[in-house]
Amino acid sequence: MRFLIRRTKYRMHESDLQLVEEVMCSGSFILIDLFFWSTLMTLMTLSLHYSLLGSALVFTSSYLFGAILYFSLKKWLGEPQD
Repeated sequence: MRFLIRRTKYRMHESDLQLVEEVMCSGSFILIDLFFWSTLMTLMTLSLHYSLLGSALVFTSSYLFGAILYFSLKKWLGEPQD
């Protein structure tokens, strides 16, 4: 039964992986992912800060830290601009 199913060609898998890699490395995907991680961190630390201002501060600081880290590494490693 195994011999009846044809295997897909390596080039088809390579093009699919290239498309996934382009999406995963795009700047907009990274910033959207950073938004969700910052939201998750804010929700997980909600018991530590009991105010809306505290949660906004945690969200903003974590998002800004991640964005600054991303853009500085992008500039330092010499990635081409999107």
